[in-house]
Amino acid sequence: MENQVPASQMPLQLPEPPGANSFTNRVTPEQLEEMKARARELAIQQTMAQQAAIQQQVPQQQPQIIYVRRNLTVAELTLILLLSCGLVTAVQAGWDFISNNLPRLEIKVK
Repeated sequence: MENQVPASQMPLQLPEPPGANSFTNRVTPEQLEEMKARARELAIQQTMAQQAAIQQQVPQQQPQIIYVRRNLTVAELTLILLLSCGLVTAVQAGWDFISNNLPRLEIKVK
């Protein structure tokens, strides 16, 4: 029972020429290349047939996109608070620096 090969995996038997069992009848390199090409074509056909069968069995499903709304974490809230305070402080310091130093600039013409 264990040694049986399923029907879908049975190797194809090519017709043998008469006298193929004798050792005097050798396979020529051309015949060998033909057999390799035929085996390659059969393997490609079997693979394509298997892929087509799989695609027919499994229907294509559109991925469902689900949006989940969540609350902000404590770390995110803290980061927003620090960034906003830093931005306000930077704008005020910049304005103060410009307003104090801009009137002191003098342009001298020679």
